[in-house]
Amino acid sequence: MSSIHHEQIIREMFATFTDFGSTPDRLLDFMTPDYRQFVDGREMTLGDFQAHTHALRNTLAALEIDIQHVVCEDDKAATVHMARATHRSGEQSLIKVVAFYQFRKGRICLVDELTHVLEGSGSDRMLGALQ
Repeated sequence: MSSIHHEQIIREMFATFTDFGSTPDRLLDFMTPDYRQFVDGREMTLGDFQAHTHALRNTLAALEIDIQHVVCEDDKAATVHMARATHRSGEQSLIKVVAFYQFRKGRICLVDELTHVLEGSGSDRMLGALQ
């Protein structure tokens, strides 16, 4: 699979993830059944990620992802992206995320990321693994 294809998968996954009008089950098209995600040391399974998606959609009014850098090689990729979260209260948060991705058969099987809150409250530190 080409590096361009992996970048496209990441961009399409984020477009679906941030489209609060779409069904969260559409995200399953991008991940393997044994998907694992590590956010600041916390492990999530595919089921946990689905719960995370629902929790974000219940907590936030909107979420935007701006990919600033992306590097792809073989079955791996990395991004540096900014997540702008708009809470239902109108308060906004800006979180910088450095993420590593691994792919298997055209789907994401692993994400390992570190987050850093640039703007927002202390509780925003938990948004990356919110359940």
